[in-house]
Amino acid sequence: MKPNCLLTALALMCIISVHAQNQQLKKPELISYNISFSDYRFPQLISDSTAGKAFNQGDWYKPGNKSFGVGFSYWRGLSQKIDASGTITGTFSNFPANFVKDDSIGQAKFSTQLNALLHIRAFKDKAPVNPFLTAGLGVGYFPGKIAVYAPLGVGLQFRFKAGSYFFMQAQWRKKLTDGINNDYLHYSFSFAQDNPFDRKKKVVEVPVVIPVEPVLPPDGDGDGFADANDKCPDVKGTLNGCPDTDGDGITDKDDQCPNDKGTLNGCPDSDNDGVADKDDKCKDLAGLARYDGCLIPDTDNDGVNDEEDKCPNEAGITANGGCPEIKQEIKQKIEFAAKNILFQFASDVLLKKSFISLNEVVKVLQDNPSLKLNIEAHADNAGTPERNMMWSERRAKAVADYFISKGIAPERITYKGYGDTKPIADNKTAKGRALNRRVEMKVDY
Repeated sequence: MKPNCLLTALALMCIISVHAQNQQLKKPELISYNISFSDYRFPQLISDSTAGKAFNQGDWYKPGNKSFGVGFSYWRGLSQKIDASGTITGTFSNFPANFVKDDSIGQAKFSTQLNALLHIRAFKDKAPVNPFLTAGLGVGYFPGKIAVYAPLGVGLQFRFKAGSYFFMQAQWRKKLTDGINNDYLHYSFSFAQDNPFDRKKKVVEVPVVIPVEPVLPPDGDGDGFADANDKCPDVKGTLNGCPDTDGDGITDKDDQCPNDKGTLNGCPDSDNDGVADKDDKCKDLAGLARYDGCLIPDTDNDGVNDEEDKCPNEAGITANGGCPEIKQEIKQKIEFAAKNILFQFASDVLLKKSFISLNEVVKVLQDNPSLKLNIEAHADNAGTPERNMMWSERRAKAVADYFISKGIAPERITYKGYGDTKPIADNKTAKGRALNRRVEMKVDY
């Protein structure tokens, strides 16, 4: 194999392949595991005589003259037809005499070689069988010497599937320094697979897609909201397609105050009482809606609000629920009138002489419209409890009916009969029984 011929062929293939290289079709990163054989004797025979004589001696094909080695390589595609690789090889070598400089005997030693190679293929990488030429630079450690050499060779690539390869190579390694005295031959067989340390995504050829301008749905008012989703399709707006003049997040059509920013149906509420300022008569004081945003009024200014004041138009005291304290004179008139209420025997009919006292009570109630009257009727134990209860209830009602007949509102009067359940004297005496047959009246608010 002539090194000059290999260099010429390699240069020609580079010129042919450089003009149209597609990065998407180059070889992926690979790691290969290599078995190699080095022949140090055959090139030495050629150097000592001629190639023909060297072939005739037959040493070139004898396995015993080859040195076994192992190693691995890193491959990377540079273009469609050009690859680069880096190789490290360890060889168990039987060096002939005078191969290593200053070694006249020859010896068996372990040696290592590092190579940087360029490979130019005949076809694109996905061809199942692909011949290639190789050239590069190598450095080797031989027993006691370091030598630099130039690998020149040929090879054959077999591609089984994407990322899986088998390589066969033969190289003439031409010495460039004085560490060794002769060139030597190197043969290798390699199985290669995708680089397991390369976690980057592989470049995938993506078909060119011509973009098609999308057809936009109709937008009549041109506000960016399609008519199908526009709540105000005829009016331009930014809030779901509707205008929001004051920017409070409530569309104008739903905003009770479209020009004033607010959170209460779109209106401001300064005192946060739930009454919009436009309807609030007390804007700076939190109040109640039923009083137009103001506090519960106190009409008579007695400190008891009208809703709790039993006498909202008459100043009073808290103890009486906002009503004035009942005068002692009124209490005495009521008590005196009660003692003068008399009935016909075994009847609920009032005696006429009772009317004078009852009319005094009528006048008190008329003069004090906030007062209410409570009537209680009692009996002695002369009859049965049931009969006594009946008569006391009927007599209490008779008194109430009298006041109502005089124009006193029924809701101001309550009455009840107690029968003989609440005696105030001894029923064993006539005097006691007379005291127990009584009517009691009390006023309050």
